Amino acid sequence: MRMVRTSRLLLVAFVTLAAFATNALAQTSGGAFSKLSPGQQKIAQALFEAQTQSTAPNAPKPLTLDEIAMKKKGHEGWGEVFKEMKKQGLVSQKNLGEVVSSFERRHPETAKADKMDKKVDKADKPEKMEKPDKPDKMERPEKPGRR
Repeated sequence: MRMVRTSRLLLVAFVTLAAFATNALAQTSGGAFSKLSPGQQKIAQALFEAQTQSTAPNAPKPLTLDEIAMKKKGHEGWGEVFKEMKKQGLVSQKNLGEVVSSFERRHPETAKADKMDKKVDKADKPEKMEKPDKPDKMERPEKPGRR
């Protein structure tokens, strides 16, 4: 019973992840998004998913991953891209940090992968060697004339 429940959860997670990956890859076959570093791809993906989906007739059209990546190339930083998207009414979050944090909560594997990449970059520290035992203090010879 427990095995069936676990396998169902894994199947649902796999199907969801596959649909998510297929959607992202379909939009970025060799485009601007694919040229971004993994960390920048995560930010672009977070902005992409944070866009509001409105059906109003005059609502702004959501941007694709490649369009978001192109905006990044034209600006100084992701904060500027976020501000422009907010001005257009595409995102409703308070700031870029909130966008990325909520993305990492929905996709914890991306946060773990990002941290693992940082750990790999750091040089491995060698193990600490044990301190050698201190030699016993030698007794001082007595000075003549003192008692």
